[in-house]
Amino acid sequence: SEATHGSARDREAEAYGGAELDDDAIYGSGGIFGGGRGNQRKELSYEEALAKERRFKEKKEAEKAARVEELKMKEEEKQKKMLEMLGLSGIATTGKKITIAPRNDGNNTGGTN
Repeated sequence: SEATHGSARDREAEAYGGAELDDDAIYGSGGIFGGGRGNQRKELSYEEALAKERRFKEKKEAEKAARVEELKMKEEEKQKKMLEMLGLSGIATTGKKITIAPRNDGNNTGGTN
């Protein structure tokens, strides 16, 4: 069928009284079938909303801290494996500094070539 033009729709709403229906009026707030959506859409008080937001933020911070700790452990494990691969695992645990022996190529002038 044909679509109703905007101005005609406005006149039609005025003719019927222009009543605005909310979800409770349309679906009922309990009704015969016990349905409706009125009971499910309870709004939170200000304090409840703040508490809910605080719990959400605390949960996110805890997840973030756990992830950071996990990444630190992985990085430490990588460093340990690298030191073992280079044969320096004993030095890292004793706190000794790694020293590199001076070159002994027969030309110790100290300059660059």
